[in-house]
Amino acid sequence: MRPLGGRAILPARFSWRGVGSLALTVVASFGMLFGSLRVSAAESPTTVVVDEGARNTAAGSPKPAPDPMQGMDMKPTPAPAPPMKDMDAGAKPTPAPAPPMPGMDMSKPAAAGAPMGAMGMDSMQGGKAPPDARDPDAYAEGYVYTDMPGLEQADHIPVAKLLVDELEFLSGNEGSGVNWTAQGSYGGDHDKFWARTQGLKIPGEVLDPTSGVEALWWHAISPFWGTQLGLRQDFGTNSHTYAAFGIQGLAPRWFEIQATGYVGDAGRISARFKASYDMRFTNRWILVPSVETNLYSKADAARGTGTGLGNVELGLRLRYEVIRKFAPYVGYVWERSFAATAELRRAEGGSVNEHRFVAGFRVFL
Repeated sequence: MRPLGGRAILPARFSWRGVGSLALTVVASFGMLFGSLRVSAAESPTTVVVDEGARNTAAGSPKPAPDPMQGMDMKPTPAPAPPMKDMDAGAKPTPAPAPPMPGMDMSKPAAAGAPMGAMGMDSMQGGKAPPDARDPDAYAEGYVYTDMPGLEQADHIPVAKLLVDELEFLSGNEGSGVNWTAQGSYGGDHDKFWARTQGLKIPGEVLDPTSGVEALWWHAISPFWGTQLGLRQDFGTNSHTYAAFGIQGLAPRWFEIQATGYVGDAGRISARFKASYDMRFTNRWILVPSVETNLYSKADAARGTGTGLGNVELGLRLRYEVIRKFAPYVGYVWERSFAATAELRRAEGGSVNEHRFVAGFRVFL
């Protein structure tokens, strides 16, 4: 081997003896390494696990299902030791059976379909109560059910109410006068006594034929409706007494409805229908439109009524509730007579149309 300068590069002193020593050293080292590996393999041999499933599969036999009990210690459980003598563990002697109850002999089964008496229970059925037995119809030793003071339920509390719906002074084409409408009740939510009255009086004229008083028994038939049954007594000239029946309540959209029929003497039949609605502008300013009509089966010239539809009255009242129980108001009322009633008014020189301006107050107690 020559470098770029053309001269051979050789160690200053080259010895073949040193190369031989180095080769022997390397061979001895590899021999020692392989010897140590053989010793390690002999001390910790490798266990080869043969998959029996794979062997069977290879041989063509089906693979057996795995044993679910594999790995569980199945050593036999030792028999329990015999009890030790003279060792009372606190066991109590078994009590003697109780004597059978009289009349309850259950040792022999009764035949199918036999009455209960065949089972020895005759003494427990029927018979009379002993003289000192408690009355089953009594409550708390004779204290019958009633409302306890201060513990009444809401629908059992009797409530008294008086509403003067209209007490007004009027002025119109027929003159000036007074008009009233009032009603009162006493009772609970299901039954109550109901009284109501209405009338109109203009000086110099007969009392209005609708004037009178009614006493009724009101019975609830739904949360907002109730039936009424009672009597009506007219006021004024040639007054009559009627049996009254009807219905009163609150219709959908908060219309107050009152419909009543009357049956009087000599086959007199009449009917009255009233309705009103509270239009609230505010919590205090309330406008109340109303309508009333009356019908008669027989004419009564003394009271100024004819057969058929007697009259229709339309009202409009604006009230201001100073408090909930007191409210002054002003309003306007128009009334018209029809059919035979209008003929009677014309015959007497009256008008079939009435116009009235009203001012009054409403009281609730």
